[in-house]
Amino acid sequence: MPPITLTPAAREALHDEEVVFFDWHVTGLCCADAGEFSVRPLRRSRLPRRARRLGTDLVYAHPTAFAHLAEVSVTVDCRPLWRWRRFTTDLPPDAGLRFCLGRPV
Repeated sequence: MPPITLTPAAREALHDEEVVFFDWHVTGLCCADAGEFSVRPLRRSRLPRRARRLGTDLVYAHPTAFAHLAEVSVTVDCRPLWRWRRFTTDLPPDAGLRFCLGRPV
C-alpha cells in the first residue's frame, strides 16, 4: 500500500484524539461508485464503524474512498484559514471522477 503522508502542518493541526478522514460523497444517480472525496478532521470516537485505516494510524477512509486510495500515494496538508483548519490533498480536484472512469491519477 503506497503511503499517505501527513505534512508537519497537518500533524500539528490535529487535536488530541483526532484523525484525518477521507469521506466519499455520491454524486451520480445511475452509478453508486460516482462521487468525490473530501478530507476532514474527525474524533476517533466519531469514526464510522466501517471506516478503514489507510497506512498510518492517523488516516482513515470511507470504504469506497479506501478502494480508490489504496493504490495511490497522497500527501495531506493543512492550511489554516483564520480560526478554521482546512485540510487539503495533492489529488486533482476531479480525482473521484477519474477513479470512477478507470483513469487513476
